[in-house]
Amino acid sequence: MEIKKFQEEVLAVFSEIAKAPNRRPHTKQSAMIHLTEEIGEVARQINNESHRPEKFNKENLGEELADLMMFIVFIANLYDINLPKKMRDSIEKVKSATIKLKKQV
Repeated sequence: MEIKKFQEEVLAVFSEIAKAPNRRPHTKQSAMIHLTEEIGEVARQINNESHRPEKFNKENLGEELADLMMFIVFIANLYDINLPKKMRDSIEKVKSATIKLKKQV
């Protein structure tokens, strides 16, 4: 899925959640708290893989990574950050650094 389309779908989902009874829209702080929770859930699965393999669940790891991406997209929107552009910029920066490293060899 294209990043822009993913971003639009994430924002639509969060908008619908905010309309539910007894729900308030996420603030920047609450979104960051949820992002941190998702990071912890990803970390737990990665830790399980090494230290408690019987509890490791690759399917759950994928779900938690997807949740993490949703909150990253949501926070980027809260700050009006063009995430697809920033991601392209970041990829170009890594490519440039890789070229420089290869020249040093």
